[in-house]
Amino acid sequence: MQDQDLVAEKAFYDELFEGNPENEHITSGYDELHDLAFPSPPEGRVLDLGCGTGAHAMRIARRGCDVTAVDLSLHGVRAARERFRREGLSGHFVVADAEHLPFAANSFEVLWSSLLLHHFPKLETLPEELARVTSSRLVALEPNAQNFLSWFAFNVVNRFWGLSLTTRNQRSMWPKSLERRMARAGFRQTLIQYVHRAWDDDASALRLVRKVHDTITGLLSQRFQANKFLVVYQKTS
Repeated sequence: MQDQDLVAEKAFYDELFEGNPENEHITSGYDELHDLAFPSPPEGRVLDLGCGTGAHAMRIARRGCDVTAVDLSLHGVRAARERFRREGLSGHFVVADAEHLPFAANSFEVLWSSLLLHHFPKLETLPEELARVTSSRLVALEPNAQNFLSWFAFNVVNRFWGLSLTTRNQRSMWPKSLERRMARAGFRQTLIQYVHRAWDDDASALRLVRKVHDTITGLLSQRFQANKFLVVYQKTS
């Protein structure tokens, strides 16, 4: 059973990546994220699942990792391969559905997924598939539902009306709910770090809303201020 509209996902990202083969969903702070994800270089292979145009895969490969980049979009995978070629980096590139990966069990020591899990509203089968191909560790960067604007944009507006810059599958995630779901698949959470990656707002009204929101949440803890969180899981079974 599929947990997302694959046709809509593929069409959306094929168009996005064909038009902008160097599209990057975040535009800064990669080193901070990768320092958290890879405190020491993994000995085995790294899977970048949902690689897009290779923004993370390329930077992880620069760290000396053996990277396999996978995405549902052929245009995304082609773009990632071309970026690797231009930089003289080695990698492996596969077009595949995340819920049905063409890899043997325990093929990768570390699975990196940036802004992937929130494309699966119910996470019905994906965590078990991730556990199947991963031998040691899973790292995920996701939108934080504890941030009010992220919750409202993804879980209310996008769910019922849709946003032009996302697919209808996407929801922001509650870290505790995700931790419980990943535990059922055989993962134990070892780290959570809240990180903020600001959006660019073209409309002045949106900038004002964000300014008011940031002023209010500035009095709260980081888990309410940050619009994303990075979480590390260790495989336990």
